[in-house]
Amino acid sequence: MLRSLYLVAVVSLVGCSSVQEKPEPTPLQRINAVVEFDVVESISLGGGDQTGLAPAVQGEVIAAASASGQVYLLNSELDELWDVELDRAIMGGASLNSTNVYVVTSDATLVALARDDGAKVFEVLLPSSATVPPVTTDSLVFVKTQIGRILAINAQTGEIVWVEEVKESGVGIRGGSPMTLEGDTLFVLWGSGRIFAYQADSGRIMWERQVAVSRGRSPLERIVDSKGVPSVRNNYVATATRNGQVSLLDARNGQLIWSLDSDAYPGALLAFNSVIVVETDGTVSAYSAQSGESLWSNAALKHREPSAPVVIDDFVAVVDLEGELHVFAPATGAIVGRVDIGGEKGQVAPVVSDFGVLVQLLDGRLSLVEVIR
Repeated sequence: MLRSLYLVAVVSLVGCSSVQEKPEPTPLQRINAVVEFDVVESISLGGGDQTGLAPAVQGEVIAAASASGQVYLLNSELDELWDVELDRAIMGGASLNSTNVYVVTSDATLVALARDDGAKVFEVLLPSSATVPPVTTDSLVFVKTQIGRILAINAQTGEIVWVEEVKESGVGIRGGSPMTLEGDTLFVLWGSGRIFAYQADSGRIMWERQVAVSRGRSPLERIVDSKGVPSVRNNYVATATRNGQVSLLDARNGQLIWSLDSDAYPGALLAFNSVIVVETDGTVSAYSAQSGESLWSNAALKHREPSAPVVIDDFVAVVDLEGELHVFAPATGAIVGRVDIGGEKGQVAPVVSDFGVLVQLLDGRLSLVEVIR
């Protein structure tokens, strides 16, 4: 009997020891700052888990939302023009055009609010929820749902214009990659690792290609989702996925230019003649856009959960789990600027505007940051 109890205890200890603890974030090191920042203003958008929420900008106007259901219209100094309480959680952030502000709520509803005063214009019940923000023009609103459907909705009336359905693998995680609209083409990366280019007006599939193939054995290792938008520039599109590949394609026809194995869930950025990738462990790396050759790699933010990268002036920037905004020199990968935004985690890429950089953190804090040269 004692021997049996001993064996059970040993097995239990072995089982517990196999559970991996979350790595400690790499401590920040002193840097030689070339770029300085000023946090001009910060406001609170309300409580709730703000995972995935980001503001949208058009001209001098900002649309923002909180997970608890508040929608705001702000000016370029973060002064409130109006706010509306929807009494429903918001999952995918806000978008706006010249007439309306749009959000998707947790009960799978697209809500349109008048840009003038926040009055409700229409609601559209969707086939499932969406955890990425809508993409909007003055004529259409595009919504990507979690069950593999894209809807184009009339931006003024709420009428559904077209629907396309993609057969997903069923292996994925909540969230997914936001969409990119470039010209008249909508680029959508699905959780199966397949990217589609849709003709925006009609929904016609112009091309599709598998850009990530999982080689894992377990269900977790086979997930090839991404939370980074397809990055489009100069007729090229770059993608990056978890447990999959970093790929560069011709945006006009989907022809693969190069691909390499990488675990880069936060996403990739096509800029400065390179593809800059934030890997899942927090390492930031750059590859030649021409050849895919490694240019540099920086592990200073390892396990600090940096966001997808964006371009700020002549630099590359991410925000990390402690609300620190970091700026990299694109030629060398050296961190040349840093500012503490404050608040909790920053998992969503900063939004760059003509009047500054907007950072929305998980605690609902929205901050406006200016670059001081």
